[in-house]
This record gives sequence, C-alpha cells and structure tokens, in this order.
Amino acid sequence: MSFSAEHFKQQFPLFAQPENRALVYLDNAATTQKPACVIEAISNFYLHANANTHRSSHRLARRATEMVEQVRRDVAGFLGAASPKEIIFTRGATEGLNLLANSLCSQLRPGDEIVLSTAEHHANLVPWQMMAASRDLRLRFVPDVAGVPQFDRIDEVLSARTRIVSVTAGSNALGFRTDLDLLHKALSERDLFWVLDGSQLAAHDLIDVQAMGCDFFVCSAHKFYGPTGIGLVFGREDLLAALPPWQGGGEMIASVDLLASEYAGLPHKFEAGTSSLASIAGLGACIDFLGRQDRAAMARHEQALVQELHQRLHAIPELTLLSTAENNLGIASLIHPRCAAIDLAHWLDGRDIAVRVGHHCAQPLLQAAGHVATLRASVAAYNTRQDIDRFVAAVEEFVAQLDADEGTSSLPVAERGASADAWTPDDLADLDLQRLRDTATWQDRYRILMGWAKAITRKEEIRTPANLVRGCESSAWLVHRCDRGVHRFAIDSDSRIVKGLGALLLTQLDDRPAEGHARQRVQAMFDELGLAQQLSESRSNGFRALLERALELMGE
Repeated sequence: MSFSAEHFKQQFPLFAQPENRALVYLDNAATTQKPACVIEAISNFYLHANANTHRSSHRLARRATEMVEQVRRDVAGFLGAASPKEIIFTRGATEGLNLLANSLCSQLRPGDEIVLSTAEHHANLVPWQMMAASRDLRLRFVPDVAGVPQFDRIDEVLSARTRIVSVTAGSNALGFRTDLDLLHKALSERDLFWVLDGSQLAAHDLIDVQAMGCDFFVCSAHKFYGPTGIGLVFGREDLLAALPPWQGGGEMIASVDLLASEYAGLPHKFEAGTSSLASIAGLGACIDFLGRQDRAAMARHEQALVQELHQRLHAIPELTLLSTAENNLGIASLIHPRCAAIDLAHWLDGRDIAVRVGHHCAQPLLQAAGHVATLRASVAAYNTRQDIDRFVAAVEEFVAQLDADEGTSSLPVAERGASADAWTPDDLADLDLQRLRDTATWQDRYRILMGWAKAITRKEEIRTPANLVRGCESSAWLVHRCDRGVHRFAIDSDSRIVKGLGALLLTQLDDRPAEGHARQRVQAMFDELGLAQQLSESRSNGFRALLERALELMGE
C-alpha cells in the first residue's frame, strides 16, 4: 500500500464544507476530524439498530449487542490484547484513568507509593492526587529536567513501597515519545501495576500492549479519527478479574438484593449504565478505516511534516520551540518573548489556521519549564506541506507585525515611580474609536486593537491575585477607584489583544461620572462594532469577563 495525504483528506467531510475548504487544521492533539465512514456508522446505528444492549430478546437489542461485542473484539485486535475480556469501554481516557485510580488504589495501604511524571496530562495526575489524599498514599515523581521526565532515572524513585507507576506514553504538550522499552526493563520484575496513558500514542503508532508489557493501557477514540464520548481501557485479564468495580448500577451486575449484589463477569463489571452505543458503532468503523490504511506510510508522512515544521520555525528570529522534532508525536510547541501565545493564536485564527494555546492540561510540565502557556500546532495524516507553508507564513507575518509595532513599550514600574498601592490610569485620549468603526475586516480591526495595546503600560503594582480577572484567555488584571464621583480604571495583561480589548472597554468606562447605564453603553458599542460576529466565543467571553469585573467594581 501507499499513502497520499490529499486522498486521505478527501475522506473527511468537514474539509469539504464551504466554510472549511481553506481551513488548516493543526489542533489534532486535542481532537482529530472524523472520516465519512465514522459519521455514517453513528447515523446508521440510530437509523437501524438503536436499542439498549444485553438482557433483551428483541431484534434491535440483539443487533446492538452484537455490534458492541464485535467492536470489542476489533478493539482487542487494534490494541494487541489477548482477549476481548481485557477491553473496557469508557466515556474517554479521563474516565478510564479515574476507573483505574479508584479500583487499583482501593487495594493499597497507607504509605504505599504511586510514581508519576511531571509531564502527565491532568487526567493522569488529578485522580491519583485524589486517591493519595483520601487513602494516605504517597506520590513520587520521575526526575525531570525543565519538566521533561528522565525515565532512565526512574529507579531513583522506585522503592519497596511502590505499588503503581502511571505515566504518559507520549506528551500532549511537547510531543515526545516515552521510551517504553526502557520502562519495560525497569518495571517488569517489580511487584507493581504499570499504567500507560496512550491517548497521544494511539493516533500515530501501531499499539501492541502485550509487546509493551504494560498492565493497563488507556486511550480515547477521538484522538485517532474516532468519535468523541468513547474511551478504551485495556487491562490484563487476571488483574481486572481481581479488581473491584468503580461504579455501580445497571449492566455491571449479575444479581441484586436489598443488602448485597453479585457483579457481572469481565468486562461488564466495569461498564455500569448504558454505554455510548452510537459512539461504539463509530469506533468500529474507525478501526476498520485505519485497518485499510498504510499506517507505516502515514507515520512517515507525519514525521516528515514534523521535521519540516520544526526546521522552518527554528529559522524565525526570537521564536522559541519547546518541542524537538526527534521522536515526536506530531507536535510543535512554541512561544515568542514579545507576545502572549494567545495573540499569535488569534492572528492564526483570522487566517483560518486552527491551533491550540494554553497549558494543554499539563500545567506542572509547563511550570517546570518556566512557562504559563504555549502555542501548540499538531499534525495528523491529512495535513499537507501546503498546510505547513501557510502556518509558517502566518507566523512570519505576525512576527513582522510585532516588529512594526515595536518602540513604544512601557517603562518598568521602578522608573515610573509607582508604589505597591498606587497606580496611574493610562491615557487613552488618542485612541480613535471612529477608525475602528470604519474598518470593515476583522484582520484590520485586529491590527488596530494590537496597536491600542501600546497605550496600556505595564503595571507590576496591580499584578496581584486579588486583581486577576477570571475568564480571560490570557492573564488580565483590573483595578478601580472612584475619584470625586468619577470612575478610574487601570488594566494590564501579558496579551496584546487582551490589552487592546481592555483599552476598548475603558474608552466607555474610564474617566466617566458614576451615573449608571455603563452596561448598556458598552453593549451598544460592542454591537455597533460587530465584535460578537468577529470574536470567537472564548475571546468574547474574555471581553465580557473584563466587563463584568468592571461593573462589579463600579457597583452596577
């Protein structure tokens, strides 16, 4: 078999929609798009087989039950499991990891240890934290360098009390693959449970859990072209049989009386309630779809894109790449010292390029690396070199815009003479609201708002937790006082677009008498400029978060 990214992409209906024909989708580490066969399988289930599974004799229920158990067999083959009994359906990887944390930790004693890494997704960190707190367990972490785990040093944190090792098979924030052979050698002779979060790995590599040697493996279908709402847990049959179920209810019982219940056998004792049946149907179609692809050629194509992406981004002055191209699961993670990541993400969105910005549910990793947020571009097999060309060109254009705007940065607080409890409102008199009204396109308005950010000086004195505005995409701080019946405000942010939007807001609120009607005035301006149509939901919410905080401070 051979592989063509262009032909592969044609099987994904989203890209054929008029509004998406120019879309460059580089947010695949968050979720992949779905091929037509997956969408059709979900629809066909509701059209032809919609019924609850098991414990019913009518033909629709039989058809649904047969579908679910066939997909379970297909998943066993997809993951290299020895038996379908080793496959549990969950709502996603997060639920799967919660299941394992609760069931495994129920057998531990106070003082037992769980080994994790700094690179874990929150879904493979928070459940273990919760169990450690409730059961007096100890969490230990693989040694790291700037947040990146050094798995060759895992022996340093393994002890006689280690009962569970739960680590990522590949970072969703930086893209690095974990050396699973190394872990297998380190853990195979120890009396412990080894859990692998394979959410990122399953999209890019063939999975063979028996060859990996792990005890449990967790992933989500939506990361590898399948539907949302369905996750997979592999567990060795003897281990699953010995574990108690996590949730109770229908489907996971054999019999129930008023005081006790007998649980169903594997795997059903871990599947309480009605499963996401249509999603399971879509998962079956996805596995069949992937089985018809040349997975090795897909992987080579993705690696070529990752190599080119990193090479070209490295050539952009000042841009810092936290990820490396080698042994990478399709991710480029980057920052720029002169802007917040969200500013670049908004710029790309205006060019119909979809990326992800934030901590990527991996806050400990980014904090250890010294960052709050990065911009993450992540590739899949339907991405092309033309996608990389457009992405890199847009980043270069954004940096050029930054260069054009340089030269008016604010002075440090010490040089402005500010004290910790004193702040000075910014002078917004030169902001031309009429120019913003007369500008027709979002890209031009974006440039204007980015320029307005220069009117907002940096104010270290207001950057305190008490002044932080919750709900903005990037950190923003807002303060207020009333001077002789006149409202005065000051705002600060690391994001230029948030500063620009904040300046826009303060044109309607700052240096105004305490007369009321501020909400109506701001809403009228917001509607007049058409920002509700031009801002994304999250940006609009950030603007509204600033507005609501300002109104709260004004007492309205």
